Amino acid sequence: MLTSKKVPTSTLSRSAIAGAAVTKIALKHAGYKVRKAFAAKISATQYSDTKKSPVKNNEQSQQQHEEQIGELVFTVLSQLRGTAIKLSQLLSMETDILPETIRNKLKSACHEVPPINRALVRKQLVQELGNTPKQLFKEFDSQAFSAASIGQVHRALSFNDEKLAVKVQYPGIGATINSDLKMLEKLFWLLAKTTNNMPQKQVITQVLAEMKNRLAEEINYEIEASNLNWFRQEMKLNGIVIPKVNQQLSSARVLSMEMLTGQHIDKWLENQPSQQHRNALGQKLFDFFWYCALTLKKIHADPHPGNFLVLNDGQLGVLDFGCVRSLSDEFVDSFTAMMPKIVDSYIFGKNKPALFASYQALKLIDHSVDFNTFESKIFPDLQRYGQWLGQAYEHKTFDFTTKSPCPGKPDNVSGEAIKFLSGMYSEQPCFDRAHLGLMNLLTQIGANINTDYSRFSTGNKEIL
Repeated sequence: MLTSKKVPTSTLSRSAIAGAAVTKIALKHAGYKVRKAFAAKISATQYSDTKKSPVKNNEQSQQQHEEQIGELVFTVLSQLRGTAIKLSQLLSMETDILPETIRNKLKSACHEVPPINRALVRKQLVQELGNTPKQLFKEFDSQAFSAASIGQVHRALSFNDEKLAVKVQYPGIGATINSDLKMLEKLFWLLAKTTNNMPQKQVITQVLAEMKNRLAEEINYEIEASNLNWFRQEMKLNGIVIPKVNQQLSSARVLSMEMLTGQHIDKWLENQPSQQHRNALGQKLFDFFWYCALTLKKIHADPHPGNFLVLNDGQLGVLDFGCVRSLSDEFVDSFTAMMPKIVDSYIFGKNKPALFASYQALKLIDHSVDFNTFESKIFPDLQRYGQWLGQAYEHKTFDFTTKSPCPGKPDNVSGEAIKFLSGMYSEQPCFDRAHLGLMNLLTQIGANINTDYSRFSTGNKEIL
């Protein structure tokens, strides 16, 4: 359980915590291999009086082992806090990289972190803006109303009577990125030895590089301010509200922006809104994502309930533009060309060669892999997830009240597909996390909406 202790920022202290975790994982895996080897010597006839086969017991043993490893990874990331917690949140959504048992444990990090005390807040404001809160603001609430992995948010009133949300970054966050990523890289290589369900080395390297780039941007609030200004200027969809930045009260580690009044989605749902209101909110979320992806070619890449507000007038307020990803024309074209083939192949069981070609165009499968290998070893493993993803786009409307949660690895698949994941466009991990987050939000809301994303293609003039 996390406490409000200071984030360990020195390389020595963080390395000591990470090193201890790596040692524990290595010892636990060594013990697991010994137990597995011993169990393998037991004759299958010993299981004749039970309903469980040796194979089934081995699967359960592997799952328990992965859960224990996930517990250790989560523990070290929790102790390190700061960017490590953000990494834990990102990793929990990497469906293509980590086994489900490990991802489920890392989801535990997706909660609020205890805030830093008012003395540290005051110190950070003085260092960043050159004055104390009393001199900078007409009113400033030293008690944060929201705390997360990298910073916390305070209510304030400017001397021009603007109601502001002031995001203050935790001290020392920027110094931890490189050491945390190096630690994470070591954990990845160790995880690869503890499970068969990990991709090739170059895929892990690419994912870590993408995480580093996104984190480097996210801890620079000047970049987030620029993102806010850009989206406010470019956003032409009705019903979407993006807060205005107060540039005079912002810096690289302090961001002051317009305070939006409304309810986060979780709280809004507690009031049991009507189906009509659910549909309206869901449509705004869907349209916002695909408009950004296909028209603006730049996405808000952190779509969880806490980053959206249902405003008092029914509009959708969008918060936290620290994690933003530009999309290349090549990626957008390749991905949108693949979507109908996902429906054809996974829903209707046809046109598999075209889907195979799309996976290769997206660099997910190397051109050295032949179609027979795809059909026999890759497609079966991906079928359940492909059906889950494709069902929302089978028709031009979809009722998310009927949608099940994102599936993990079924018991009857081999896990072979992950071994053939050879690469991807650099924007693929961010896009996949955002798309998965959108699907989960729409399922949580239970919206019945128009899912024809082609409305937002730059070639379509009727997008609003």
